[in-house]
Amino acid sequence: MKQVDFYLISNRLRNGRHKMASRLAEKLRGLSKNALLVTDSAQESEQLSETLWSFKDSAFVAHDVLGANLDLQQMRWNQTQGLKPCLVSDVLSMTPDVLEHSFDVLINLHEEVPVYSHHFDRIAEIVDADDASKALARRRYKTYQGEGFEIRTHEIAL
Repeated sequence: MKQVDFYLISNRLRNGRHKMASRLAEKLRGLSKNALLVTDSAQESEQLSETLWSFKDSAFVAHDVLGANLDLQQMRWNQTQGLKPCLVSDVLSMTPDVLEHSFDVLINLHEEVPVYSHHFDRIAEIVDADDASKALARRRYKTYQGEGFEIRTHEIAL
C-alpha cells in the first residue's frame, strides 16, 4: 500500500521545512534510497539546495537541482553506478523524463498534492507550525485519504 508520512514540526524556526527535508534526505541516503524533493518555485529550490549543502556542520546531502545545467543522461549513469543523489525540482519543471528515474521517496514541499503522486510508494509531507501551513496540510491530507493512501503523522521538534 502506498504511504504518506506527515512530519509536523512542533516548534517555529526559520527554514524549518527545509531543515526537516534535509534531515529526511540525509536519512534516506544512509539507507541507500534516493529522494525527489519538490518545491513551489525555482527560487525555493535554490534556497533548499543551500540548506542541503549546509544544514549540518559535519555533513551535507549530495543532490542535483533540476535546471538548464542538469544532464539527465549523467543522472541515469550515476544511478546505474549506484550513486543516488537526491534531486530538487520546482513543481513546474517536472517532466516525464525526470519521473522515469527510480526515486524511492517523494518529499513534497509544494503546497498541493503533485499530480504524479501515484508514481511513488512513499511520500513525505513536511508541515510548519503556523496555521497557514497546517490548513494547506489538511487539504493535502484529505486528498491522500480520498485516494486510499495509508497516512501516518509524526510530531517533530527541530
